[in-house]
Amino acid sequence: MVSEDGGATFSDHRPGAKRDAHELAWHPRVPDRAYQAAGDGAAWSRDGGRTWEAIDAGRDLRYCWALAVDPVDPERWYVSAASGPGAAHANARARGRLYRWAGSWQPLDLAPDSMPYALAVTDGELLAGTADGRVLHSADRGETWDESGLRVGAISAMAAG
Repeated sequence: MVSEDGGATFSDHRPGAKRDAHELAWHPRVPDRAYQAAGDGAAWSRDGGRTWEAIDAGRDLRYCWALAVDPVDPERWYVSAASGPGAAHANARARGRLYRWAGSWQPLDLAPDSMPYALAVTDGELLAGTADGRVLHSADRGETWDESGLRVGAISAMAAG
């Protein structure tokens, strides 16, 4: 849905948008670029959310949960995905995968024994919080990962400052 008047009224479901939205984000430098992770896939918008384009081909897992946006490159973004809600939300037993969009979906080698449940980008690093409580970081857009050494319990959200 979208509001053109500060929330006084809303229009109905936007063309191309996913129905089961889990997370939305806007690019910090490209105001009209929006991104969506949803239970029925991933989509993005180039017109501020008025219309959406589904981008699911090339990802073997469809149930998307978290997303993060590269603040420098609006064509690069990340989603976590699982085979379904049971796999994504099984607490410490949750399993999923992290994907990077850069012209096509590419699976990233991140903690295959857990679900990347929360994502954030800050100071040139991609951060991932897993369902089993690990915090991992990558300085090279997800090519390699280091564990922070923190174990904080199940992570449900992250924010970059």
